[in-house]
Amino acid sequence: MKLKSVTKPILHINAGVGWSATKPLCDTFKKIGYCHHKFTSDKEGTSEPNMLYYMYERKYKPEHADYYWNTEHKHRKFDFIKKDTNIEWYVEYIKSRVVDSHRGVGDFSNSNTDLPSHFLKEIAPILEENFDVRVTMIWRNPVRRSYSQISAWYRYFTENTDAFEGWKIRDPEKLEYWQMIKRKYPDSISFWKSNLDAPSHLVPDYVTSWKNWKSAFKKVKPIIMEEVWEDSNDLSNFIGMKIDKMHDNVYYPERGTKRPEIEGLRDQWSSDMQDLSNDDLQYGRNKLAWVYDNFKKEFGYIPQSWL
Repeated sequence: MKLKSVTKPILHINAGVGWSATKPLCDTFKKIGYCHHKFTSDKEGTSEPNMLYYMYERKYKPEHADYYWNTEHKHRKFDFIKKDTNIEWYVEYIKSRVVDSHRGVGDFSNSNTDLPSHFLKEIAPILEENFDVRVTMIWRNPVRRSYSQISAWYRYFTENTDAFEGWKIRDPEKLEYWQMIKRKYPDSISFWKSNLDAPSHLVPDYVTSWKNWKSAFKKVKPIIMEEVWEDSNDLSNFIGMKIDKMHDNVYYPERGTKRPEIEGLRDQWSSDMQDLSNDDLQYGRNKLAWVYDNFKKEFGYIPQSWL
């Protein structure tokens, strides 16, 4: 008797990078019935559970994991994470979110981009045993992306009352630190320029993330934001479903402060506090030359829209 093959549910992991239209990409997948991203049982949900990163910190940075739990997660009262969350819990939780209307579940936590290869190799076998795992990472022009993130941080952390609920600072020492930043840097552009001297979580190396994930998982695809909003056929082939139209995206085309305020994309349209001049763009390009050079060395070209 021939046994019937069982198709594994899809687990689509997006490994960042933030301020590169991760939310519109996520919403595109949801709209076509590919994967949904509603973690937690409340009305809002979230596409960024940060469960994998929390597990990584629990094992390798326990002190920071405890701090993270008490300041970043506990107040949210989400049902998808426990203080002792582990990979087995993650697997069962993802399985519990599988629904008939979509082929799988998406984890779009931008913190996924920071996971090191040794941790990814630890969790890959159990994830690929239980799911058809596909990994994407979406990248935007490094200069413009870095400004959007750093400007957003400047806005939300120096004006704490204007922040998203999940962004509000609850640590008095952090509050004082950001008030010091505001006194030292009078605007978002000056603060942005002060953060471009070395690789960091504000200025990540796209290639490092790509190599880390590719070392552990079989199906991994980098996406250039500007290219996929121009032509989504390559991405359609990767996920095995036709994308007729990408979701609205404040960052495509680039419009700076003259952007539309698209519903559900406040994180995009509230990020850029100022418009970068040509001199600012060139300053950023010079400072981040290593990001572009590493990309070209790995992939053999630099996207035209990044030039």
